[in-house]
Amino acid sequence: MKKDVLFMTGNEDFSTIIEKNAYYVDKTPYLKDLFMSSSEVMNALFIRPRRFGKTLNMNMIKAFCELNYQNPGDKSYQQKLFIDNGRNLAVAGDDYKELREKVMGEYPVISISFRGVEGNTFQSAVSGLLGIIAELYDRFLFLRESVKQSEERINQFNVIYSFCTAKYNKLSEPDNLNEAIVICGSFLATLAEMLYREYGRKILVIIDEYDVPLQKAVIAKEPYYDDMLEIIRKISVTTFKQNPDPWLYKGIVSGCLRIAHQSVFTDANNFTTFGMNDEPYTGFLGFTNDETHKLLNDCGLSDKESEVKEWYDGYRFGDKHIFCPWSLISYCYAATQKDIYAPQPFWVNTSGNDLITIFTDSSMESHNAENIDKLQKLMEGENVNISLMEFTTYPDLRVGVSFDVFMTLMLHTGYVTFAEGSDTSDKVTIRIPNLEILYCFNKKRELLFGQNNPYWYNQALKLVDLLMANNTDEAQMLISTMLKEFLSIRNTGNELYYHGFMTGILGLATATKNFTYHEEIESGTGFSDIIIDSFDNKTACILELKKTENLEDCYDAAQAATKQIIQKDYAAKFISRRYKKVYGIGIGFAQKSCEIVSLGNQVEVSANSKV
Repeated sequence: MKKDVLFMTGNEDFSTIIEKNAYYVDKTPYLKDLFMSSSEVMNALFIRPRRFGKTLNMNMIKAFCELNYQNPGDKSYQQKLFIDNGRNLAVAGDDYKELREKVMGEYPVISISFRGVEGNTFQSAVSGLLGIIAELYDRFLFLRESVKQSEERINQFNVIYSFCTAKYNKLSEPDNLNEAIVICGSFLATLAEMLYREYGRKILVIIDEYDVPLQKAVIAKEPYYDDMLEIIRKISVTTFKQNPDPWLYKGIVSGCLRIAHQSVFTDANNFTTFGMNDEPYTGFLGFTNDETHKLLNDCGLSDKESEVKEWYDGYRFGDKHIFCPWSLISYCYAATQKDIYAPQPFWVNTSGNDLITIFTDSSMESHNAENIDKLQKLMEGENVNISLMEFTTYPDLRVGVSFDVFMTLMLHTGYVTFAEGSDTSDKVTIRIPNLEILYCFNKKRELLFGQNNPYWYNQALKLVDLLMANNTDEAQMLISTMLKEFLSIRNTGNELYYHGFMTGILGLATATKNFTYHEEIESGTGFSDIIIDSFDNKTACILELKKTENLEDCYDAAQAATKQIIQKDYAAKFISRRYKKVYGIGIGFAQKSCEIVSLGNQVEVSANSKV
């Protein structure tokens, strides 16, 4: 029986979720590892796919740690959110008493997210950064009135704040853009030093989605990766590399991509990256099996668990099976509103499919026969071996990257996951995690072999023209080239696969040319494989396909196909309709090659046979 449960889908503010009594999966146990463990690290980078709860968890950490700036020592806010809420959160237990005494409500917190920093130009992206800085500084305007702050610091604060609020849209002027770049590199350290002086306590810095500006810089119409990298690197240096009188307590950073330290976190002190397989945080982001089981039970959806696993399970972080929280919460919300509800692709319908979209660009180095074969293996539920790649810079996807580089990106962004039994060394085994992601791959495959891919589309148009002109030599070369580029050798064991391959090409192009495309229609005394019909030009092309195992038998297979065209009299239908040209063409396929044999114009053959 479905139960009434309040979900705040898309809301990533911890306090709102708690205060509204919305559903929350408890991640507070990890606070002890973060702040009290004997192996505690000073700075931590968490790498997970998008929509896996990074922002909510960062917000939870902020809410737990942040000082009451007007009344330091008052922890009533945290008491209400974490202790007296009736939820029995782990952090409210006796085992966490020391953590609450030493960390809860004890630190000034600077928390920012770079999620919305994007644009088709560098100026527009910097403008987005200035907006984030303005919102941050707006929270701390009271520092300007403090007697503890030097006049120099207050002036510096005012310069940054006024520029971000007044000149954010005037960056087309070179002087303004240069000043904006300087501000972007110094704003965090300036604010942190003022907070440290004000309260005499070290600062907790939280940066969410640190790599979004870099990803967006690569895919922009006017790419500006190097310029944006310099800004992100400058923020890292001024924040995480401390002076002799350090103000930093801890830095916690989240993102999707593991860009090497020497590229972004230059000279950062004690920076540790926690990827998907790194303990003790494998269950920190995403929902575990136990958490998912409880969620479905709380919603009265326990009978849907196997279906939910097929669609949203499949990620493996360390020894844990992890569900995508965005998809799971979206499903539970929708399913509790309706009597009958089938799983839907929630995760793939959110923003952020840029990477897999770029993969469909035919200029990618990844688009060779071997790598297309690997991609098809993934889509058929098989495992694929890759070498993990750590990036010193974000790869230039528009120029082209290797399959291993791209699949490492796909691993970080959630399109593939570690297979069972895969080790965590440089050589790993990956797979597509679930039906939701498979849906996404299939949609992108449609793009790869569709009209929106100019290369594939133009090849298809050219092939139709060659066949309708009976130019079999060039048609044979073109089909063989397309087979080598796009066909998996594993799928050449069945004649139906070649039939589907040709259908995908010719069906797309004939519609554009206003030709009629037929497959398996009755003609003569049988059913021809494929017919392209141009009634306006009184021209038809009859294609019969045969498959053989060996390349040397390809020609014989094509000959057998032409004999069938004659024996079944496939051309009779068109000759009786007074067509001027009816070409009979047999195509023999073997592996990734073909041979074509043409019977010529059957109208002329028929006329000569009557003389």
